[in-house]
Amino acid sequence: MFFCSGTLLAQTRFDYFYLEADKSRLAGDYASAMELYQHCLDINPCAAEAVYNLGLMKLFLRQDSIEVGIDMLKHACALDSCNPWYLETLASIYLNARKTSEAVPFLEKLAKLQTKRTDVLSQLASIYRDDGHTDRAIEVLNRIEVQEGKSVQLSMEKFTLYMSKEEGDSAFMELQSLCDEYPHDLNYRVIMANQYLEAGYSNKAMEIYNYVKQKDARNLNLLLAMMNYYRTNKDNEHFVQLRDSLLYDSGNNNELRVALMRDYIDEVIQDSTKSNVMLQTFDSLLALPQKDSQLLMLKAAYLTYIKAGDDKVADLMNRVLEVEPGNQTALWHLLQYYGAKNNMMAVEDICRKGFNYHPEELAYAYYLGRSLYQQDKNSEAAEVFLQGLRTKSEDARPELVSDMYAILGDLYYQENKPLEAFAAYDSSLVYKDDNISCLNNYAYYLSTRNEQLDKAEEMSYRTIKAEPDNITYLDTYAWILFMKEDYTNARIYIDRVVKPNLSDEELLKVKDLQGNLIEHAGDIYAECGSLDMALRYWSLAIQKKDDTCTPLIKKKIRKKKYIKSE
Repeated sequence: MFFCSGTLLAQTRFDYFYLEADKSRLAGDYASAMELYQHCLDINPCAAEAVYNLGLMKLFLRQDSIEVGIDMLKHACALDSCNPWYLETLASIYLNARKTSEAVPFLEKLAKLQTKRTDVLSQLASIYRDDGHTDRAIEVLNRIEVQEGKSVQLSMEKFTLYMSKEEGDSAFMELQSLCDEYPHDLNYRVIMANQYLEAGYSNKAMEIYNYVKQKDARNLNLLLAMMNYYRTNKDNEHFVQLRDSLLYDSGNNNELRVALMRDYIDEVIQDSTKSNVMLQTFDSLLALPQKDSQLLMLKAAYLTYIKAGDDKVADLMNRVLEVEPGNQTALWHLLQYYGAKNNMMAVEDICRKGFNYHPEELAYAYYLGRSLYQQDKNSEAAEVFLQGLRTKSEDARPELVSDMYAILGDLYYQENKPLEAFAAYDSSLVYKDDNISCLNNYAYYLSTRNEQLDKAEEMSYRTIKAEPDNITYLDTYAWILFMKEDYTNARIYIDRVVKPNLSDEELLKVKDLQGNLIEHAGDIYAECGSLDMALRYWSLAIQKKDDTCTPLIKKKIRKKKYIKSE
């Protein structure tokens, strides 16, 4: 550090306050740090490190204008022009602000100081290229090449730059130099031939292709290049012949076949008359043993694109699972497919596969549990839900977790385990406090046990606020009011479920109006003193014949009064 003026004592004072400033900055006491750095500059205005840190903090804390901080960093670079850290910091600030021209002088100086920093040279080459300084870009790429050696990337970048200058000879000399550097790698010659073909020199390209063919007739890059050559020259016969030979060559892998078939699909999209031939090619390839699912998935994607039918796509997805039982795309597709068809046995099978291969994916456990629940396999469903909740990932969707706990609550209550059921409902509401179905069932079961009726009423009221026309939720709320002996208000809400102005025939035709809801209406009217209406509703409830009424309903009719269930 150079002192503009001063003594050893000044040096000692500077060092002390500079260390104190650093300590304050690292401790997060930025106000003290800035004050101490400024004090350092009062002692020695030429201290580049103090200028740099103070300027950086002004930028970081957005004190003064951005220009003030940048000017201080530029001043630090001027004071210590050989400090690469200062240069790189200032260059980065300019680059982040997209002021590339301002960054260039500092990057150039940095590149001279650290000649092996090819990352800095690459940044300079990119800026020169974008700004149209082609010669400078080429010169920098040559400097990178000295450090790293020749490569396809560097040679192609220089080739492109020469071509942009319309210096074709120099461009192809660059590629020739690459070929000369690696004479045994024929792929570089194929690259050069491809560029000749693209530039319109078909004869020159074919000359090189023939040379490579003599050396290695099965060179894959050569064969693909020849396909492009035939396509460019509209030689469809040779193009198709070569493509088919590559597709059916047992030595080639599925990655190549998939790439060729993707190209084929693009061709068919432009000319749909070729679709049948392409599908026949797919069928022939898929008749061969499949090591992976790539071709199957590609054909499924194409069938989906042309809307060939869900059944055909599902057949392919089932074949995918034969090759890759844990393929997520196929599992999800088939889950949706069988779910739409309400085929619960198939859903169960798919979800078991998904659950076995991806136990952390909660959705498989969820849909497996639901499919078992709908098949009345309640104990199996409960076990699946519990296992899924135990193995779920940290980022599992809260609404899914909530629904699983809610269904567990229903299952426990059906098994006459109210404590476990209510604990499950509480867990459900932790994950999603507005789970309407859970709130309804929780509230209803509390009311049937005549427990915590105020809590039940609050939960039930939230459901009818969310869905004011849902007759199941309205019935629950009315029944809770009934259990609280608020019969007048209970009747107001049950009238929205079982509308008194409808005829008996009309009530029986209401799709979602189950017998137990009509029975509740009868119970409420009985306690309101309207026995005729109560008897009418009880009689209609029996006529529903849906096995939802209580065993006491006939006794109610016979005794002509409400009888409380035990």
